[in-house]
Parts: sequence; structure tokens; C-alpha cells
Amino acid sequence: MLTQNPQQPSSRCACYTAGRCRTTCQLTPSVLVRPAINVAEYRAAAFLRAVSFYKYAADRSQYAARLHQRMKADAEWSAIETKVHGADADYKDVIVICYIATMESDHAGTKAWTDAGHLDSATLLASHGDAAPERVVGTLDLNIGLKLPSEELMGQQPSPCQQLDRAYMSNVCTAKAAQRQGVATQLVQAAEAEATRQGVQFLYVHVAQDNTAAVKLYSTHCGFHQEQKESEPYARALSRPSRLLLCKQIN
Repeated sequence: MLTQNPQQPSSRCACYTAGRCRTTCQLTPSVLVRPAINVAEYRAAAFLRAVSFYKYAADRSQYAARLHQRMKADAEWSAIETKVHGADADYKDVIVICYIATMESDHAGTKAWTDAGHLDSATLLASHGDAAPERVVGTLDLNIGLKLPSEELMGQQPSPCQQLDRAYMSNVCTAKAAQRQGVATQLVQAAEAEATRQGVQFLYVHVAQDNTAAVKLYSTHCGFHQEQKESEPYARALSRPSRLLLCKQIN
């Protein structure tokens, strides 16, 4: 399993590592981003991904949809933990850090938020001491390594390349109720800061070509450019839109 030397944090610092990175970055007065470090945080990230990534036909019962979401969330929960802890054989040469963005639940539980989109109760984190309970409203994985095992497109920069010269972001999502509030941008910035600190030269992200909002986020707001495009025949064979591989030099 790959590891990096710990770096001591400062209050509201950029990013730091303790075994695997444990960062606290302030986004807005009410939203924080940090790496998930315990079972509850991994579980909350997994359930947010299940709610965000799976859509259901209007004629599918709410019960059936929720049951499927729970099944997918449990599988993702297990996947996050095995990858982060270096137990996934496919990721043995990759450092994986799962980031979460949180908001105090007294705000993220208001009627306005409920009306704006479903927030699964599993995304709620218990309070500790005098701290208010938090709700996970965004998440992504930072994968430091030559290749993202689950993706066909592989970064080409730099060349030649050492094991930790590249990193990939994956599983980027924001709760519907928290969208257009800068959460995704700040998650990307936190991941980029940690990748920079660990000596990564090029940061990559895969995105569906027809996901115009995501393409705009990465290219306009985060400084990424297109390096590669998946072939249409390959995408059709997988019954999904063609994917782009976007790139940014960070060191």
C-alpha cells in the first residue's frame, strides 16, 4: 500500500496528511470539506453517491427505487473503505482519499433544502460534544497513481512518468439541494491542493461528454482542458455517452 509522510495541519489549513490525508478546508461560513476518516463518513459519502448517480423511471415504485439505492450505497460503502485502506487489489498502486463536504444540519435540514432535493438520512453525521450535527452534501475521490483502474482512458502526461506524477478525481457529486453553491468547485480545489502537496504533476478527471455542467465546471472554473476523448463505438458498446479525459498541470 502506498503512503505519504504525515504533515502537521494548521487551523483551517489547505490540506495535510496523517497516514492518508486528513484535511479540513473552509469553503464558506457554513460548509467544510475534509477527507472522510471513519465508518460514518464513508457511509454518508456512499449514500450520497447512490442518491446522485442512480435515476429511476417515473413508473418505478418509490420503495423499489429506495431499495436499489440502499443496495448500491452498501456496495459503494464497502468499495470506499477497501480502496482507502489499501485492501483493493486493483488499487494496490494507488493512494485513494475520499473527500466529503459537510454543512451543519440545522441549515441542511430546512424546508427549502428538503424541497430542493432529497437528502437521505444516511448522509447525516452525529454531533460530538458541543458541535452541531453535520450533513454530507458533496463528495469526491482523489486517486494518486498512473492509472484509474476503473477507466479505459489513461492520462498521457507527464512522459516519462513516475508512479505518483498523476492523479485522478472520481465519484464527484453534490446533493441536489446544495448545487450551484460552489461546493463542487471547493471539493476540486481541496483535492488539487493535496495532490500538489504530494508532488503530483498532472491532475485528471473523466466526464461524460454530454454533461455540459460538469465540463463547464472543470474547464471554466477549475482550469482543466481536454486531453482525450473516448471513441463513439466504444461508448455505444457500453450503452453510455462518450467520455472525455480532462487534464490540468498543477506542478
